[in-house]
Amino acid sequence: MTESEKYLQALMDGDHKKTLEIYDKFYPKVQAFIQRNNGKIEDAKDVFHDALIYLITKHKKEPLKLEAFEAYLFTICKNIWRSRIKNKKERVMKDGVLPLVEKEDDIANFTLEQEQLEFYQEKFQLLSNNCKEILSNYFNGMSYEEIMRDLAYNSINVVRQRVFKCRAKIVQLIKADSRYKALG
Repeated sequence: MTESEKYLQALMDGDHKKTLEIYDKFYPKVQAFIQRNNGKIEDAKDVFHDALIYLITKHKKEPLKLEAFEAYLFTICKNIWRSRIKNKKERVMKDGVLPLVEKEDDIANFTLEQEQLEFYQEKFQLLSNNCKEILSNYFNGMSYEEIMRDLAYNSINVVRQRVFKCRAKIVQLIKADSRYKALG
């Protein structure tokens, strides 16, 4: 059994000792991230707890095969925190008052966003290596000119065409999957 499998099994079994080990080992990194991104210790505790609940729920629904438990857990925590910040900004009224919103709504929104992200990543992996590289560069903010130089294309027009074709391919893969409408 891999370390990732041991951690998942401990969460599923409610193994208090192993769960404390997860907190001791992985929580400090999450806390540091959240505090660097305008959060408080209480926020970090909530996010970490919600991420563990998400892992348990997801694993019950569909067993996870994780290579790196820490990386997956940290990504979930980052996504929860970013989702909360985004939702908080959207909810702030003109007069600066933040209305109370149920925590369950935040978790439901995050769960949907996480499932959409995982669905997208699954389809992204089906692309050719060239398309993955082009779209990664494009979505990470590289200009057409930078992509042209980096990947040794002849012109910016060729890069634009490749970006267009690769984007069209991933859209086609996503829409062809029966889960697409359910994740809408």
